[in-house]
Amino acid sequence: MLNRIRQSIVYRIGILMLLTVLVALSSMVASYVISDAAENDAAAVNLAGSLRAMSYRLSATAPSGDIAATRALENEVTERLQRVLSISDFSASDNLRAAHNYRKVMDSWEEEIRPLLESITSGRSSMDSLQLATRLEPFIYDVDTLVFDYQTIAEEKISLLRLVQLGSLFAIVVLVYLSLYILHRSVEQPLKQLTNRSLSIAQGNFKQNRLEIDSDDELGVLARTINYMSDEIHATHRDLAHRVELKTAQLQKSHKALDFQYRLARRISEGPLTGAELGQWLGEFANVADISNLDLCLMTPEGELPYEHLVQGLGNALCHSSECRTCVSTCGPSDEEQQRVYRFPLEVDKRNYGVLTCTLPRGESLNDEQQQRLATFADSVTAAIAINEREAQERRVALLDERAIIARELHDSLAQSLSYLKIQVTRLNRTNRSEQVDKTKVKEIITELKEGLDSSYRQLRELLTTFRLQIGPGGLRNILEQSILAYREQHPQITILLDYQLDEVPLSPHEEIHLLQLVREASQNAVYHSQGDMVQIGMTQTDNHSVSVHIRDNGIGISSSPEKRNHFGMSIMQERASNLNGKLHICRREEGGTEVQFSFVPQYARERELVWRDAV
Repeated sequence: MLNRIRQSIVYRIGILMLLTVLVALSSMVASYVISDAAENDAAAVNLAGSLRAMSYRLSATAPSGDIAATRALENEVTERLQRVLSISDFSASDNLRAAHNYRKVMDSWEEEIRPLLESITSGRSSMDSLQLATRLEPFIYDVDTLVFDYQTIAEEKISLLRLVQLGSLFAIVVLVYLSLYILHRSVEQPLKQLTNRSLSIAQGNFKQNRLEIDSDDELGVLARTINYMSDEIHATHRDLAHRVELKTAQLQKSHKALDFQYRLARRISEGPLTGAELGQWLGEFANVADISNLDLCLMTPEGELPYEHLVQGLGNALCHSSECRTCVSTCGPSDEEQQRVYRFPLEVDKRNYGVLTCTLPRGESLNDEQQQRLATFADSVTAAIAINEREAQERRVALLDERAIIARELHDSLAQSLSYLKIQVTRLNRTNRSEQVDKTKVKEIITELKEGLDSSYRQLRELLTTFRLQIGPGGLRNILEQSILAYREQHPQITILLDYQLDEVPLSPHEEIHLLQLVREASQNAVYHSQGDMVQIGMTQTDNHSVSVHIRDNGIGISSSPEKRNHFGMSIMQERASNLNGKLHICRREEGGTEVQFSFVPQYARERELVWRDAV
């Protein structure tokens, strides 16, 4: 019961309300009982008081000799005495003072007063009114005493009723005060603290203003729960804030690392890295990755010793005593004497270009993120070296291709002309060694020699012009227009027209070079050998994305059996057409002249067609 009261505000307030109701009900019941008991007290007082008046009337009636009136008064007194007993809340045999005085009055009446009155009325005794009144004085005194007793009883009941009501009022006031006190202390103050604490929590304050409610009731349990919840949330927020700080720091480091990798990748794409630049990048990487004691050894794939050894920090103290090939071939962490060494070989396509080494004291190690950053930096350096080597190889290949082109051009032009001149010189020698020199034949040979020399010189100038050509920002169209402008200046009698419709076609540099050389070769043949006055050059793209090129002239037309020097350079153009995987067709025009037709599919169209096929 006590535990229940201590642990529950509702039960506690309910008990107080029940006690208040019980006190009020008890007061009402007691008041009802007391008022019910005092209902006949006034009648008893009146009846007892009327006995005195009747006693005085008897003292006047009995001596007069009026027997009927006297007997009527006697019966009335007897009846009233009995009625007094009937309305009293005690019996005649009780030990109460009022019951004793009633018996005394009743005995005095039955044993003394009534027999005396009967004796007087019957004439046996003679007594006047004064004497009878004197004789009735004790009886009247006893009646007064009885009246006083009834009055006292009534007053006692009223006092008791007043006391009950005052006690009930006091008890109710006390219970109401206790209820208000308990509500104030156990409900109002805790609720106020809970409300203020809830507002603080709503504002994000989970640590300050802890609830100091030390009770076992519902509000105490709620306060402890809120305190525990606030502590947990505060701890969670603190942990989350710490995690956010750590994650922010990690993100900042990652951002710096990504920015470093981006700048390094952009620098690698711009051109080859020198040793001094690699040293600067190595130092910046050490700061970004928070790693010291780095060694970057660069080697040729065929070499045994590094041609470049870059050190950041103290480096590897045992580097001088280790074999470079062993260091390069070792990957991952290893313990060597009093230090721990991490090695990341610079290797791509089974070609090794060196090693990146990180040295730590014995017992320390790199975390996964640092190892990943070291591996990424090593890959970037490897990519830079590989790109440099690939570009150098491409330059070598391009140089060899260019030399092969020059050799082919020289062979197809100057070499053939020189061979022709050599034949003419041989003819001239034979003619001179004969006994009879044919001056006409010698003159003819000299003329052919002069023409051959002029043709060779012209071809040499054209070759020099061709070798000096560069496709600038204007692309293929610009260089074609420049070439046509040069032809017009050299041969103003020939009209050269260009219809270029490939502005929307993304040609590769390889395709532009071969297409330019093919158009120039066909145009030269038309200008120098067609004997016409108009050359039309057209370049368009067909519906199947292939590029179509035609060079037309209005000259004498191609011969069915080309001459020995191959003026139209058919073999050269055929070779260029095969380099572009295209089809070349040279024919005589019905309206006169020659037409060179060439068509091929550009690389971008072939790649898109492959993508579409894979998708299907």
